[in-house]
Amino acid sequence: MSGDPFASFPPRRPVALIDLVETKAPEANRAFATKVSQFAEEAGGHRVLANEAIVPMIVPDQRASEPDHATGLLVVSQYPTPQAGRIALAKRKEWGPEFSIDPIRTYTARPATGIESLVERTLPAALGLLGRTPTPIIEDANIEDAQQLESLIDAADVLGDNPESGIYEGRWTELVERAGNRPIWMLNFLEFAETAVYGEDVQGSPSPGPVSGARAYQRYGRGMIGSLGAVGGRIGWSSRGVGSLSGTDDGKWHQIAIAVYPSPVAMMTMLALPKYRAAHVHREAGLARTRLLATQPMEELCP
Repeated sequence: MSGDPFASFPPRRPVALIDLVETKAPEANRAFATKVSQFAEEAGGHRVLANEAIVPMIVPDQRASEPDHATGLLVVSQYPTPQAGRIALAKRKEWGPEFSIDPIRTYTARPATGIESLVERTLPAALGLLGRTPTPIIEDANIEDAQQLESLIDAADVLGDNPESGIYEGRWTELVERAGNRPIWMLNFLEFAETAVYGEDVQGSPSPGPVSGARAYQRYGRGMIGSLGAVGGRIGWSSRGVGSLSGTDDGKWHQIAIAVYPSPVAMMTMLALPKYRAAHVHREAGLARTRLLATQPMEELCP
């Protein structure tokens, strides 16, 4: 780690550290999460979450490295100021190899706070209740029934023409098998295109004139938030101003968001909703690339 990773952050605004750890050993995961909590608290911060990876649903791109595919643990910690974040990083450096023997990729970010955070966390439920319709696919779906599960996966397939942002291919069966009916926390890394790219026959594309990728993704967010609430989902955590401490070229991520779903079946149900599918065209158009990681909280570390 060289230079000041928080140099561009406002001095009195909260900051966050996002750690992706290349480990799948439960003991190592617990030890790492415990140390992060200790250092965060000593610096005046706190650990937001410690989740184990279920299935790395990663979209291949030129910058995706082997550690990306081998991620076994996600830990997010938050600090009241950049200086507090610096203190936590200094404590990690003091511990050196004792902090973790596993490869770590660490990102800095500006977490959503105040009204911005409140709206993100509560709006899905509010809109979901206002426009809620029966969702028997959640209530009646039998994940032990292979044919019914296959039908649900087919209904959830919203692959687009852009391979960089068509994020829902494959691994649904493995996700359901490993996650069961427990909630999943889906980590989204997002890089916006400079200019959104809509297909010629895509319904819902804006006109006239070009639209930025960030603006297109905002349209997606406005369209999908009610669908997320309709299946009982919510935004668990989000941030902007993402930077990397890894020393490797991971490109320029613009935003990190973690969506929480009651179960994999609930997530697939959302993807099959007509309102969500109508909004998804804006995601396809607005993203240059994305990576996904399905995770679940480590039960022994849950408050």
